[in-house]
Amino acid sequence: MEQLLQVFDKPVADANGLYKVFLYGRSRPADTWQGWLVFERVSDGKRFSTDVETTQPNAEAVLYWATGLSDTYFDGALDRALHPRPHDASGIATPAPIVGGNADIRRRRLGVLEHAVLNCFRRHATTRLLTRTLFDELRYQHADVVRALEDLQKQGGFVVRTTEEGNDWVSLTPAGASFTAQEQELTDRSLRR
Repeated sequence: MEQLLQVFDKPVADANGLYKVFLYGRSRPADTWQGWLVFERVSDGKRFSTDVETTQPNAEAVLYWATGLSDTYFDGALDRALHPRPHDASGIATPAPIVGGNADIRRRRLGVLEHAVLNCFRRHATTRLLTRTLFDELRYQHADVVRALEDLQKQGGFVVRTTEEGNDWVSLTPAGASFTAQEQELTDRSLRR
């Protein structure tokens, strides 16, 4: 059963007005909790909900996850809530559950997703992409993509996230561009053989 976990103090705005922001959660099988955001337009009370944004071990962890949300994240979540994509459950990569919280398995899984993010830059032959492009092209849950972007930014120093005129961008740093170029060179070499 879904529960209201938090009402955020700061509203979010777009061209259509202000939105109150709510964090909802629900208990799932295997003792996990899912969390998502609901935006309520102040002018008419109409509500818009994101899909599940996070899965955590308990309600307290969902609340803790919410403490790290930035203005950029809220802007992107509002856009996802206002413009939901049709669901194709067969296309979403759902990895096997991690039994016992094995950190090595978690790290490898995150590494696969990070490579998928960097491959998007290679496919587009660019060093800058809209975050929405990554969400649209990668067949992973949005929360997983965000987690990979955060790791690429904080741990690897490969990307930088910025917001310009309401758009959330991801740009490769020089280290990220160098890594992506090296990966492309290795791919090209293996194709020539």
